[in-house]
Amino acid sequence: MHRILLLAGFIAGTAFAAQAQDTAPATPVDWKARLEADVTAFHTAIMDSHPGPVDPLNPGFRPRAEAGLKQALQRAKTVDSQGGWWWALRAYQAAFDDGHVQLWSRGDTLTFGNTWPGFLTAWRGKAQVVAAREEGANLPPLGAQLIDCDGTAADALAAERVGTFRGRWFLESQRVTFGSLLFVNASNPYLKPLKTCRFKVDGAVKAFTLNWKPISDEALGTYRQQANPQADYRFGVREVDGGWWISTPGFNGNTQSDDFKALTQLIAQMQSDQARLQAAPRVVLDLRGNGGGSSRWSYEMARLLWGEDWLKAHEPKGADATEWRPSEANIAAIEAFLKDQRDNNGSPEAIAWAGRAIAGMKGARAGGLTYWRDADDETAGRPAMTATTPLKGRVFVLTDTKCGSACLDAVDLWKALGAVQVGRETSADTLYMELREQALTTPGVFIAIPMKVYRGRPRGNNEPQRPAHVFEGDMSDDAALLTWIKGL
Repeated sequence: MHRILLLAGFIAGTAFAAQAQDTAPATPVDWKARLEADVTAFHTAIMDSHPGPVDPLNPGFRPRAEAGLKQALQRAKTVDSQGGWWWALRAYQAAFDDGHVQLWSRGDTLTFGNTWPGFLTAWRGKAQVVAAREEGANLPPLGAQLIDCDGTAADALAAERVGTFRGRWFLESQRVTFGSLLFVNASNPYLKPLKTCRFKVDGAVKAFTLNWKPISDEALGTYRQQANPQADYRFGVREVDGGWWISTPGFNGNTQSDDFKALTQLIAQMQSDQARLQAAPRVVLDLRGNGGGSSRWSYEMARLLWGEDWLKAHEPKGADATEWRPSEANIAAIEAFLKDQRDNNGSPEAIAWAGRAIAGMKGARAGGLTYWRDADDETAGRPAMTATTPLKGRVFVLTDTKCGSACLDAVDLWKALGAVQVGRETSADTLYMELREQALTTPGVFIAIPMKVYRGRPRGNNEPQRPAHVFEGDMSDDAALLTWIKGL
C-alpha cells in the first residue's frame, strides 16, 4: 500500500486560511454555541477514529487532546466573534503538533479582517528580520533584526503568537512558512496588542512604537510574498549545462489533477531519455514546492534512473507494519475509496488492498480489537542483494521547507539509493498517516484526521530530512542553485 499510496495526500494542508474583509452577518451568530459544537465534533472525531488516543506508545496523546478541548470550552464561555471561534479551533488543532490533523474552510466561511503595524518580518537563519514594509517614517528598516516586543524575546514571541495557532514550531519549515504572520492579527482576540518592539539597526538597538491598522487581504498577500517569496515551480525534464534537471513540484495521484497529467508526461520523457540520463555526470531531482501526494511517482523515477536491480537491493526498509483504527467512519472512508476505484478503472492492486482492508478492519471491530494490523507491505526480512546500476553520475535531491508526506518518502528512497540531499531542511510528518475528511457542524468548515499509525518506520516522528549541503541563498534562483550544485 505504501507504494500505491491510496489515501495519503488526499487532503492538502492549508498554509493560511482565506480571510475576507469584515461583512455584517445577516443574522446574529451564537459564537459560544458554535465553538462548543465544532470543537466537540472535532474532539469526538479524534477520539473515535485517530490512532493516537489508543496508542500504547504515545500515552501523552489523550491528555493533550483533553487539555485542548478544556481550553476551547473555557474560551467558549466568553467568545463573541468569528475570530474568537476560529482561533480557538485553530489552537485545538495546532496542539497536536501533527501536520496530518488539519482544519480548513471553504468558500466564504471566514469573513474577518486583518491588522498590521506597517511591516512584516520573516525567518532568516535563526532570526526574525524585517522583510517587507510600507513607505513611511517611524518603521524599522528592511533587514532590521527583531530583539523583543514589550519585554518578550523574539523567539518566545513568535512561538507564543504564531506557533500556538500553527503547531510544530520546533520545525524550521513552520518558522519559514508562517514567520511572516508574527506582525499580523487576523481578528485573533487571544493575542495581546504589541506596543513597543526593539530592533537591531546598523549595529545599534532602536525601539519602535507600533501603530496597528487594517490591511486588505490582497495587500497582505503582496507583502507576504515580498517577505517570503514563493516561486511558481513547473514540472519538467531538461538538459542543463551538461547535466539534467528534473522538476516535480507535486506528486498528486488523482487521475483528474493537473499534476497527474504532468507527471505522466514527465515519466514518459524520462523513459525516452533514460540512456542519456543514466550517462550524465549530474542529475538534479528538484522537489521545491512539493507538498506530497502519491509515492508511486518517486518510485517510478528511481526505477528509471538507478534501474530495477539497484532499486530492489537498496530500497530502504519500510515500516514493520501499519495499524489502522477500525472505526465505522474510517471503514466508510475505505469503502468510498474502493467504490471510486471500481467505478473509475482503478488499479487491481488498489482494489485488492481496499477489499482486504475493509474485511480486516470490520473483523477487528467485531472482535473488539484496538487496531487492524496490516503487515502485508513489509520489506523487513527480505534477503540481501547485490546489484549494479547503469547510472554513471551523481544525483542531487533538492529540497525546500515545503517538502512533506510523499515528498519525504521520495527523499527517504532517493537518499537510500545514493542521492545527496541539498537545499533546505524539509518539513516533517508524524507516524500517524492516511487522512480522511470530515465536516464540522459549521457549514464550510472541515477537518482531516489520520487513520493509521506506522510501526517501526526508520524516520522518526516529526523528524525532517536535513540536507548534507545547505543553500543559504534565494531558493527560487535556478541559476544560483545550479552554479552552487556544480561546485559541490
